Amino acid sequence: MPVNIQIDDGNFSFGPTAGFFFTVDTSLDSLLQVEADGDVVGTFPITNSQLRNPVTELHFDGTFFWTLEDLPSELGLVIKKWRLFPFKTVAFPSVSPSELRWQDEITLINLPNIKYEAEAFVVEHYHREFDGSFLQGVNTIRLDDTTNLSIGDILYLGPSGFGGFVGNEESIIVGGISGNDVSFVKTGGLENSYLSQDPIDFSKSIFLFNDHSFSGQKDNQGAIIQIAYPSKFQVRSDRGAKYSGVTAADFDSTIISFVRGFQIIQLDLTNPNFDLKSSAESNLVESNKTTLIKVHDLISDLGGSLYHKLQQKETTEDLGTGALTTIDFTPEFNFQTAPTIAFVNSTALEFDKRFTEPLASADPIAVTAFIRDQFNFPVFNESVQFSATLNAASDPGIPGTFSPTIVITNSSGIAQSVYTPSTTETPILVDIQAEVI
Repeated sequence: MPVNIQIDDGNFSFGPTAGFFFTVDTSLDSLLQVEADGDVVGTFPITNSQLRNPVTELHFDGTFFWTLEDLPSELGLVIKKWRLFPFKTVAFPSVSPSELRWQDEITLINLPNIKYEAEAFVVEHYHREFDGSFLQGVNTIRLDDTTNLSIGDILYLGPSGFGGFVGNEESIIVGGISGNDVSFVKTGGLENSYLSQDPIDFSKSIFLFNDHSFSGQKDNQGAIIQIAYPSKFQVRSDRGAKYSGVTAADFDSTIISFVRGFQIIQLDLTNPNFDLKSSAESNLVESNKTTLIKVHDLISDLGGSLYHKLQQKETTEDLGTGALTTIDFTPEFNFQTAPTIAFVNSTALEFDKRFTEPLASADPIAVTAFIRDQFNFPVFNESVQFSATLNAASDPGIPGTFSPTIVITNSSGIAQSVYTPSTTETPILVDIQAEVI
């Protein structure tokens, strides 16, 4: 899909209205609501703050928009929180959004121990639903899931689908959690009534991909920094070159997906060690097969098994001839989609190095298969079938056997079996194969 959204700035996200994209246009100082074909259907001027530099990335957490900007004079970075305003409440049920209003910001000033330089961040946020209908005035509600929810978190409720309260929103502070029941203290209780499956959203923290580590220099060694919200305290970090040069990122479910070089890589927050997961095909190279195509922003839709990548170039292939062509949209930006599902790209075999060809005995030999995806990440929990067959050019004989014949790959993408050659006395040619089934 070479030409589609046709926006002027390198940021975009989904938003509160399904089927549309949103982007912050620096020249207009506005948030634009855009159809997939580029038609602008809504313009919301920015209020209560100003853009000091172009917005590098834009995210939507279900209630708020978040932006990343460079501070002037290379002082650091600023992450800002915005909301479409006004929004419907029980007191103002007939309003509709007309502006993008500033709500809060996290300012990251360069310090002696760290220099901030980043193009990517994510907002750790979660989407829940009401489990049952709840009427105006109650002080306890039930969610479909309270995983990752803590006392003190702010829940943003709605829009409501309940008759007489349709479209209304409000917020509560979690005071107690018992199973999936959540209690809160609020004068008068719930302001609105809600139906089962009406939406509930909450955010926990910000993750910033900084190009530099904590050396105090622009060392390009990389760090990912977790900042709790709303406390704004740094709570965790991890260092490594894999976090440097990240150009785009997004959060969905418990997964951070980020773009670095030719790769889209996944990081699961349920893993406390920041171990990386496999990634999806990225198609981020020009037709010369060497020049990188930059991704400026990323939308991760794991439920739909799809990434949306905002780019100024795209490489397409002629299925008849195999010829590659790179299309340049500059100065506009368009998106390209890619599946989020990793696939097996290579299988490599390694034999016990104590043995050399030809095999002169029937002693068992360890054979190891290394299974990797398209970005050379190990593929876990794949079934690998080992087999030994006579080569078509071989003299007659018995090829030998494997035990076990089917092995499941471990977390390192490794499956190992043992090959026992036959007792055939004459030389034979044997094909050894490991196949993912």
